[in-house]
Amino acid sequence: MENRMSVMALLSAASFADLKEMWQSVDFDRLGITFNDGSNIASASGSLLFSGVSFSYALQACPAPAATHHIFCNADLSDIQSAVHIDLGPAVTSGRVVPAIVQAMLELGDVLGRNFGIKAVFWSPAAVVSGYDYFAEAVAQYAEGAAFPALLCVGFDMSTNGIVQTTGLAWLCDQELTFAHGQLPAHEAMRYVVRLVHDLATQGAYDHALELPGLHADEVVVVTPSPEEGTVNARLVTGKEAINFAQ
Repeated sequence: MENRMSVMALLSAASFADLKEMWQSVDFDRLGITFNDGSNIASASGSLLFSGVSFSYALQACPAPAATHHIFCNADLSDIQSAVHIDLGPAVTSGRVVPAIVQAMLELGDVLGRNFGIKAVFWSPAAVVSGYDYFAEAVAQYAEGAAFPALLCVGFDMSTNGIVQTTGLAWLCDQELTFAHGQLPAHEAMRYVVRLVHDLATQGAYDHALELPGLHADEVVVVTPSPEEGTVNARLVTGKEAINFAQ
């Protein structure tokens, strides 16, 4: 395999030889994973089926990729020697905007991570690396009905006062989000952003302007999409201005 970055890379401190040996000794049937398109357990790359979805996989000797965001990652990334790369299979490349397919991909990462001693997970569309334990917990909660695990798959830039800007969200829904919130503390602003990201990741891009209820009675979140630009602007409106929007 050429040295390229997949959508999701499961990072291991094991050598490539050891990772490949582990791969060839796992009972994939027990994990609900089967091989297709002529692939087999002896191959370091190929195609597999999980939860009815086809994924491409490749084992590779590689250092940890450069990440922009580190999320609950206590692993020493300098120890990383190899990775299991996962991509959507050729037949479902457009499945990135289908929530059930993305969920299956995240759950595949959890299953493989648990069985290969994976230290961290790198999500390349947002250049996010998360510790495996946090990744597994967030994916399990999502499977049980919690909010979309935004921190695993989306980067958030708060370097501009009063603004939160996403990176990598467009991979999931064809839109990046800019949220203007005035001067809320970062953790408060993220409560609104995570809810908007959940809607975008699970229901798709916004195709028209709308007003959404805020987290408090005197608030409105005004959403203005620009589909042709692949962006959506959201603005928190409070007090009298919010009342005017509601009328």
